[in-house]
Amino acid sequence: MTLAWASKAGRFIILSIWALIVMIPLIILVSVTVKSPQDLLYTTLGFPKVLMWSNFAEAWKTASLGMAFGNSILITGLSILGVVLASSFAAYPLARVKSKFISSVFLYFISGIMVPFQLSMIPLYKLLKYLHLINTHQGVILIFIAMAIPFSVFLYTGFLKGIPKELEESALMDGCGPFRTFAVIVFPLMKPVTASVIITNSLSIWNDFLVPLLFLQEKTSRTIPMAIFTFTGQYNSSWNMIFAAILLGTLPLIITFLLLQKHFIKGIVGGAVKG
Repeated sequence: MTLAWASKAGRFIILSIWALIVMIPLIILVSVTVKSPQDLLYTTLGFPKVLMWSNFAEAWKTASLGMAFGNSILITGLSILGVVLASSFAAYPLARVKSKFISSVFLYFISGIMVPFQLSMIPLYKLLKYLHLINTHQGVILIFIAMAIPFSVFLYTGFLKGIPKELEESALMDGCGPFRTFAVIVFPLMKPVTASVIITNSLSIWNDFLVPLLFLQEKTSRTIPMAIFTFTGQYNSSWNMIFAAILLGTLPLIITFLLLQKHFIKGIVGGAVKG
């Protein structure tokens, strides 16, 4: 009994220390956000003397965060929708059909994980310019979908191999075709891995700076990271405004994670280990 209590107490102390370490950057973030420029100059890591809640409104107005939020939500939402549909449709035959050709196709998808985006920047720019998709949301959405498909197909394929085929055979005997079987029977069972795909890709797409910088050059098309970048300069940066914009920009991601967190770990483990 004493050893069990000591073990629990030890784990509690270790987790409490780790939680405190994790909280330190968040405390600094909030502290800098509500500081005046004078407080930030003299007490960079200390607590503010006066709470400047107006920094949020000023950051929202100065960087046009409302427009940037709309652009980020549109790009991220449509990109995630395209990734989920394309990856799940592609993974279904890859997980169910056994042949050398299908194995080659699967390796082709997975090889995309190993190719860095920097290698394709110039060809992509030329392609989008030829298709007249520079400075358009459609071009950026297509790029994000293509970048996210390889890892998403990997997760979906691994998870599908753990779903019993008997469910699909029963649906086939009841008269369901392959498309209806996938939509009605299989896809609802992939909720955990779908949550993992949504969360992981939402983080990378929402926070991406390079792709919008290269392909969205107009002010009206910029996303949250590009809007935050307007507070930086060659000789001076408004760090309180930057931190306020960052805090506002992370709220949608936090809400998304809280809504899907119960499926996240289950989907990652199932997609990476099964099969």
